[in-house]
Amino acid sequence: MLGDKIKSYRESKKMTQNEVADIIGVSSATISKYEKGTLEPNIESLKKLSELFEISVDDLINEEEKIDVSKINVLDILKEQKEMKLKGNLYHNTQIIFAYNTNHIEGSKLTEDQTRYIYETNTILFEGQTIASVDDILETANHFKLVDYMLDNAEKKMSEKMIKEFHKILKEGTSDSRKDWFVVGDYKKLANEVGGLKTSSPKNVERDMKKLLEWYNSLKEITIKEIIEFHVRFEKIHPFQDGNGRVGRIIAFKECLKNNIVPFIILDRDKAFYYRGLKEYQNGGEKGYLIDTCLNAQDQYIKLVEYYLK
Repeated sequence: MLGDKIKSYRESKKMTQNEVADIIGVSSATISKYEKGTLEPNIESLKKLSELFEISVDDLINEEEKIDVSKINVLDILKEQKEMKLKGNLYHNTQIIFAYNTNHIEGSKLTEDQTRYIYETNTILFEGQTIASVDDILETANHFKLVDYMLDNAEKKMSEKMIKEFHKILKEGTSDSRKDWFVVGDYKKLANEVGGLKTSSPKNVERDMKKLLEWYNSLKEITIKEIIEFHVRFEKIHPFQDGNGRVGRIIAFKECLKNNIVPFIILDRDKAFYYRGLKEYQNGGEKGYLIDTCLNAQDQYIKLVEYYLK
């Protein structure tokens, strides 16, 4: 709003309304009305104000206002852009940033440029003598499909069937899918651990997952903190033989969208903070480490939304 800009520039100059009024030749009451938005400055006053504030008239009246992301339904935007099949938008870059970071956290050696190349051309970019794992390539391509499936089902209630489908899409065709003891799209058969912490035993996974979903689906209100709590409990169960982190993070993204909360993508550069936060939270320690990491990731995604929707 123009009035807000006039007030902001005046305060940045450490000037009173009386001082501004004297310089541009109007009353202090007029400046007050400008700032409240009850009176628009005429062209002469705009010129004098712009000279006083050392900006152009265009900067004063056309300065880009910040988008109120809280009023944007990110799910609707992503679904619409997915159907448009256009490049260079929020959906396009969400796919690349999400796939690169969530896979890299789990050890993928593909670069962000290679991830982008796979998404945009359905081919792999090699540089020099670079060797890429077939599984890394497959899981990157699978993650693109996973995001699309998640968007198509984002408004549905979370269920065991959906979570298993997430895992199936992610791991389909990989070397793990050819192992007799590794069940793609179903719960683990062998015990596993995460970060040295014990997880649910295979015989208890189904019971623990049902209890987790009963708790979550009974909540009357879901905020980002409940979604983080679900993520922590899910990772502690660790229901699949592999792929738990990526499935857990896609669930968190989905639930943010379902509840009209700006989602978050944990970046690979924040992996150490993310793992530390999970461990502290799961051990009954400080919850703030993980919450702050997720809120910081949410801030990063807000910037992405603002950039593509400005």
